Amino acid sequence: MTIHRAPQSLGSLLSQLMSRRGYAQVIADNELQAIVESEVGSGLSASVRAGKVRAGVLQVFATDSVALQELTFRKRAILTRLQTDMPASKITDIRFRVQS
Repeated sequence: MTIHRAPQSLGSLLSQLMSRRGYAQVIADNELQAIVESEVGSGLSASVRAGKVRAGVLQVFATDSVALQELTFRKRAILTRLQTDMPASKITDIRFRVQS
């Protein structure tokens, strides 16, 4: 006796694949990076890298202290944009660090 299961939808299979392989996190990380880069502008975007979100705090790394200072000036605008464009990420704060 064989038991036949109903076929899964393609959307369901893709969702399972994305979560198993971590593709959803890669896409979210790329989106965070793109938002931060667009908010700081082309002159500073090469000096900035968005990190992980932990407990609602996004870590952003700068290549030097000058870039860090500029990020600090633009913090409110960056945070507002992230909260507007990615409400599911639940970002409440940003911490800037010089990447060592």
